[in-house]
Amino acid sequence: MNKRSWPCRLGLAGGIDKDGSRAAELLAAGFDSVEFGTVTPLPEEDGNPGLAALVSRLAAFSADLTVKPRIGIGIGMSSGVPPSALPDEWASGLRGARDIADYVCFNLSARRYQSLLNAAHLPLLQHAFQTVADVRQSEQGCHVPLVLKMPLGVQDAFPLVLAEAAVAEGFDAIIAVLPESVRRLDRLRLLADRLRGRAGLVAVGGIRNAEDAQAAYAAGADGVQVHRIFTELGAACLPALVRSPESGRQFA
Repeated sequence: MNKRSWPCRLGLAGGIDKDGSRAAELLAAGFDSVEFGTVTPLPEEDGNPGLAALVSRLAAFSADLTVKPRIGIGIGMSSGVPPSALPDEWASGLRGARDIADYVCFNLSARRYQSLLNAAHLPLLQHAFQTVADVRQSEQGCHVPLVLKMPLGVQDAFPLVLAEAAVAEGFDAIIAVLPESVRRLDRLRLLADRLRGRAGLVAVGGIRNAEDAQAAYAAGADGVQVHRIFTELGAACLPALVRSPESGRQFA
């Protein structure tokens, strides 16, 4: 199988803008990709505006950009619904995001999803992966890349199994949240070895400068995303992250 490499060398991670209110600023900041959300298919009372509101704002801003970074939309599961609702939640999210997103990211990294990250829920998660892959295949004109975001963990084998399961169902990339551990790059390298080039691999977490980014690339990442350094410095963080610009690679 041809390698599906990630087309965005340096991206802005999700969690900074959940409603599109900062879209003009973030899309013009200079990143290869900007991920919005995580949002749920319907609005929630905690300030989550829901997917439709986010998509509406992004459509208005992105149409005016001469040079547009790739737009990612992070999809989560609504609070108060049972785990069994995950496949339907994700399918609804894909249908709602597909017309504006350059990739759709299904987020299992947030604290509210931690209970799903064990072997007992693997059949449910595989069903969710298959469901969104089937939606993409069955709906005319739906070619948006599918991405899984998950915590990489320190020593648990389950994240590696989960990533492989997503790729086996047709996911195009994995966004791996690196652990706060001296073994973080060892874990990333292990995941890269397990994926064997079948999907793009993106590292996020603790990437603060070009040295951190280069270390992630050397461990097998196709791209990196940043979060905290942007919240601290804004677009002024970019010069320290990019030693020499590199063009991204397209999905195979």
